[in-house]
Amino acid sequence: MTTQDLTFDYVVIGAGSAGCVVAARLIQQHAGSVLLLEAGTRDDNPFHRIPGGVMQVFQKKSWPYMTEPQPNANGRSMIIAQGKVLGGGSSVNGMIYIRGQREDYDDWATQWGCADWRYDDVLPYFMKAEANESLGPAYHGQTGPLPVSENRYRHPLTAAFIRAGQEMGLRYVNDFNGEVQQGIGYYQTTTRNGERASTAQTYLASVRNDAKLKVVTGALVHRIRIDAGRAVAVEFSEGGHAPVSVRVRNEVVVSAGAIGSPKVLMLSGIGPAEHLAALGIDPVAALPVGQNFHDHLHMSVQASIRTPASLYGENTGLRAMRHFLQWKCFRSGLLTSNILEGGAFIDTLGTGRPDVQFHFLPLLDNFDNTPGEKPPASEHGMSVKVGHLQPKSRGQVGLRSKDPADLPRIDANFLSDPADLDGQIRAVQAGLRILSAKALQAHVKEIVAPARIDPDDLPAIERFVRQDIKTVYHPAGTCRMGTDPRTSVVDQKTLRVHGFSNLRVIDCSICPQVPSGNTNAPAIMIGERGADLLLGR
Repeated sequence: MTTQDLTFDYVVIGAGSAGCVVAARLIQQHAGSVLLLEAGTRDDNPFHRIPGGVMQVFQKKSWPYMTEPQPNANGRSMIIAQGKVLGGGSSVNGMIYIRGQREDYDDWATQWGCADWRYDDVLPYFMKAEANESLGPAYHGQTGPLPVSENRYRHPLTAAFIRAGQEMGLRYVNDFNGEVQQGIGYYQTTTRNGERASTAQTYLASVRNDAKLKVVTGALVHRIRIDAGRAVAVEFSEGGHAPVSVRVRNEVVVSAGAIGSPKVLMLSGIGPAEHLAALGIDPVAALPVGQNFHDHLHMSVQASIRTPASLYGENTGLRAMRHFLQWKCFRSGLLTSNILEGGAFIDTLGTGRPDVQFHFLPLLDNFDNTPGEKPPASEHGMSVKVGHLQPKSRGQVGLRSKDPADLPRIDANFLSDPADLDGQIRAVQAGLRILSAKALQAHVKEIVAPARIDPDDLPAIERFVRQDIKTVYHPAGTCRMGTDPRTSVVDQKTLRVHGFSNLRVIDCSICPQVPSGNTNAPAIMIGERGADLLLGR
């Protein structure tokens, strides 16, 4: 960077789902100069545009985060992949557009002290972001930067899955983000004209040529320099070169995700004082940074099928070439699908609130297993990814050292609360029930996971859960918002870090409880609301 680049009005750390929103809104409102720092690469790989290419970019463009061995999951470490590319998770995820439940946000207010974040408070920001191609204005926006649409391609096995759910008594839902979430149907996705629509390709692209914006990729943040309760500079290195320090006139926004954001704060001396001092970092502010870590977990309930009707083999040879040419020339066909086309939200407790989510895949799923766990699928089949929506177990994120290049230590503590294990068992039972419904039994040859288990054999299902459970890559909570600095990191009214006048966290790390569903839409909502707070709205 040149010397004239070394002072900015705003520095945004992390160009992910929320960070791109914040940077774009600041530029659009002529708030001043903005430096956007991203540790990953540009999003110029063609597979970033192809919805069906998600498996090609997912692991290659993600942080290789791993948990510590989990005692409640047979001592296994688990991948928690997080986007490391412009657009962050929105550039590598399954593109599913889910906001969560009304109860999630109302609980933030009533149970977690976040009075300004009720559902009725956040709904306008979901709608502000959205350009929904088919659903109406009661719950959806039509003019926002983020396209939300129906998949152009739907696999026949997904249709059979939806019929099976209806046979189970689930109602067909056209809008999982409307008045009622419970039911089964097709997911809407963040796609436009058969292409992925990340926040880099939407929000950030709209301001990329503005002279007030500078985007730096390959930027490893070393620390935020603090002086008298104010963030005055950000130190980072680019491409392995010597670190530089950029001064900040107005505000620093940390938007590096639920694993990256606590890392940046702790490297800067903000966090648990004993932990920082033990690593040789001078504590600046003692706050519970990195605590309250949690994530959704799921398993794949899988069946082989009688006929070659799944997606097995469609990504190789001439078939793969045909699909690519159809997408390239016409933006149609299989590659316009996000693969995770169908889903369900199920109330297994009879409370009126869904506690289990399904994602259906028309193939045997093990592409995101921890290396060495299972070989690639070698036959036609289908998978129902099943998971509990409201985890109670809490872990923590900490530093391994004061070297910014070291990945954080993730002590996830998964399944430590018995309610989480019970919820996952109910999820597996529901998955086995849907595979036994008539519409899917017409295809099923054999249940292969969990193999040869009766749905009522709770000890056997528990063994399956402990051995096969993995994360959904929805980490949250590590810089949670609230009112009390003893139990929260940022103020719920402003998203400022407690005790600091110009340092904010704007991403899913602020969520006290992860929303019930996929987290890209909530991250974008948080980005929109955080931008308004920065702009004094």
